[in-house]
Amino acid sequence: MISRHASVFVCDELLVSLSGKFNILGNFTGDISIPADPTPVAQLVFLFIIEADANDPFRSLAMQVTLPGSAPVTQQVPVIAQVPVLPGRPRWTMRWPLLINQPILRPGRVEAKVIHENGELIAGTPWIVMLAQQPPPS
Repeated sequence: MISRHASVFVCDELLVSLSGKFNILGNFTGDISIPADPTPVAQLVFLFIIEADANDPFRSLAMQVTLPGSAPVTQQVPVIAQVPVLPGRPRWTMRWPLLINQPILRPGRVEAKVIHENGELIAGTPWIVMLAQQPPPS
């Protein structure tokens, strides 16, 4: 079993309810399609899901997203010094949103990664693609 793992998905909006639940709106299920290069949008939210064995917790964490043609956006994440190991629960999981306000979207690969004390985990590489131009109706 892999000791540490990270994944990410992208959405337009993420709201946190009073009970701590995430309400996700506009979740991309594949590529992010844009009509023109470049395309400004209001925001994108990258929801990271990070896992580790309970006996190998992260000592430092940062989430980083690099959009094509843009500088990386990095956010430090607080980590608990000691993760309690509960019987029957050998994995530790964290879900952490990273908000990018007013990004300029260009075609290409997006790199999402988790930076930790021992290196990096690639969480995902979604792509931004141009919408296919439709010929005018005859």
